[in-house]
Amino acid sequence: MKATILAVGTELTTGQITNKNASWISKELSPLGIETSFHLTVPDDKKIITDALNFCENFTDILFVTGGLGPTSDDFTRDLISEWIQSPLEFNEASWEHVQNRLTTRGFTVKDIQRQQCYFPKGSQVLTNSNGTANGFYCVRQMNQKKIHIFVLPGPPREIEAIWKDHVQTWLQQHTFGIDKKITRSWDTLGLGESDVAVRVEEALKGKSAQMPLEVGYRVHLPYVEVKLTYPESTSYTSQLFVQKVEQALADITILRDFQEITDLMILKIKNNDFAVYDFVSNGFLHHRLSPQLKKLTSWMWKDQKNGEAMDSDFFSEETNFLALLPAGEFECFVLFDLNGRRRTLKIEAPMKSELMSERRKQYFAEMAMVEFVKSN
Repeated sequence: MKATILAVGTELTTGQITNKNASWISKELSPLGIETSFHLTVPDDKKIITDALNFCENFTDILFVTGGLGPTSDDFTRDLISEWIQSPLEFNEASWEHVQNRLTTRGFTVKDIQRQQCYFPKGSQVLTNSNGTANGFYCVRQMNQKKIHIFVLPGPPREIEAIWKDHVQTWLQQHTFGIDKKITRSWDTLGLGESDVAVRVEEALKGKSAQMPLEVGYRVHLPYVEVKLTYPESTSYTSQLFVQKVEQALADITILRDFQEITDLMILKIKNNDFAVYDFVSNGFLHHRLSPQLKKLTSWMWKDQKNGEAMDSDFFSEETNFLALLPAGEFECFVLFDLNGRRRTLKIEAPMKSELMSERRKQYFAEMAMVEFVKSN
């Protein structure tokens, strides 16, 4: 079963915002054994959208269309889908009540223009949106012997996730019951370059037959090199032998497994405490990595190096619940941390010695500080 994802919105094609919806949807589909053929992004142009729909139908069993369900004049996705599947639009009274209730309870005035959001192709299933006014819908395009299942969703990510949880997820689980699901295992490694990591992995996979459906992938997301093995669930017994070989080959450089995120693990440990971070080494990399997660903390304080100021370990003798990075030379740094009275001090040495890799060393120091904190607490 194959899927395509068509994103509608001039704000996407002009680069005003990034299309994160397609990535999110693909990640949800992969464990179900549904392969995403491609992502396609188009502006608010009726001809281009129609051409895109005609193009997608040749490559897909399930089509996800995002965006263009709002109340304004450039929101005409529902009209084009209606024409494409040759089913006229009908007004849905329940959706109009949904729009009115959501707006009035939040202090907004309901405008007649918002009735536009309540029209859906005849015979389609309305997908209620618990996070916004624009309900989505599910419909089918029948072409000769092929049936295309179409999910039309609003643009905002939180609204897509809400509709997915309430409607799409159940449909997909029911309709992919007999599909051989895919399993992906991952290793985030630190300390070696991509080519060196690949040599280890390819050596571990020697003996794998060309017919064996075991896919290998690499991704550099600094400072990590990620390795992925993907295989059908039906081949788990045989594939697991190679998973174990890769596990052994990467054991000394593996930091995270199976798509774990070190910032999630760190925040999980400290989220019920007041916490302070002192960064005199990474030039903002540590702050960049943790900032999306800081809102989960009760309270926090951040201090970066300014105007050449420095601190030593004596400064922290009376302090608790903190993480500090202190300079120890060009290739080393000190890491001090405490959580609920459990304290540790260690020195981290970066494996990157070239003068051209100073930024990479800073990234390495920031990442290893979090890794050591998580391991020790």
